[in-house]
Amino acid sequence: MEECTGGLSAPYILLCLFQLSADNWLLSTIKKVTCEFGVINAVNYNGEMLEEYSPYFGRVIIKYKKTHQTQVVHLKNVIDELEIAQILPNVFDGIDFPGYDKVRLSYGQLSTIVQRQKQDWVAALKNQKAVYLIVDKESGSQYVGSAYGENGMLLQRWTSYINDGHGGNKLLRLIVDKLGIDYVKKNFQYSILENYNARTDKNIILARESWWKETLGSRAFGLNAN
Repeated sequence: MEECTGGLSAPYILLCLFQLSADNWLLSTIKKVTCEFGVINAVNYNGEMLEEYSPYFGRVIIKYKKTHQTQVVHLKNVIDELEIAQILPNVFDGIDFPGYDKVRLSYGQLSTIVQRQKQDWVAALKNQKAVYLIVDKESGSQYVGSAYGENGMLLQRWTSYINDGHGGNKLLRLIVDKLGIDYVKKNFQYSILENYNARTDKNIILARESWWKETLGSRAFGLNAN
């Protein structure tokens, strides 16, 4: 646990968005930062949610074309580029299932699907075996995993990542322990490399998982420990 360094000249406000598509962002929360840790490449603050704005959380869609690589930017530098595209009548319940070959989800998107049990996604993933890819978009590191039935179907495996950030995997757990679950929430992306029906023999899936690990170099250079 990082110690609070204090030193804030004044509390400041943090607008938290997650990306829905190329130029569309959903307002997830607004916080007042109460403590700064003074660390780099990790979670650097504690914050208190501003409850007076909570009726808008998960409903306001903002149009903004991101041109910077950093995850955090001063609002004053982009305020003139932000446009409220839509205020949803209800809290956003996730994007529609696009087909297995087009699945690419941020942590926020996957979390919404899991927590709200979005029916089209649940129907598509709960009985599917698969080889999948997790990418740390900050570092570029990759993790190849599989759901082959005995360790759960794809929906169950991905739910475990939402629950704790690492799903029990050794090197992913190290990231969570070192940088915190908020780092995962900001930077991790989930996609499907190959999907299979529930009758597919697990050895076929494990062989394909190994093939992808070698092909992508995720053992030698990524987040696969074996």
